[in-house]
Amino acid sequence: MGLKPVLGDIALASAVRTAATYVSGPVAVAGQAAWVTMYVHASAISGSATLDGSLEESDDNSSWSAIPGSSITQLTAVGNRTVSAKVTKNYVRATTAVGATTSFTYEVRLDILPG
Repeated sequence: MGLKPVLGDIALASAVRTAATYVSGPVAVAGQAAWVTMYVHASAISGSATLDGSLEESDDNSSWSAIPGSSITQLTAVGNRTVSAKVTKNYVRATTAVGATTSFTYEVRLDILPG
């Protein structure tokens, strides 16, 4: 069996983000993703912010649910996190949350292995 091509996309471009939840749009054609790897790269932090991230999936691109086991270990400093998960529904997206009243500069990239 040969290697399959991997598709990649910037789900959330590098930017300074303050305390809130940030969600990407769907990152693959409906039904295309079988496995997704999320890369979070935090390049700057202001104060004592926290950064959480996970993957969500949806059958209809309207009602979303967390993919079990797809949460990154919380970032509290500059650094990187990676997580992979099996997608069982038609659509997949990234969601992140910055906590506290300070900010994080970060980006999220997703690599998609088609089924």
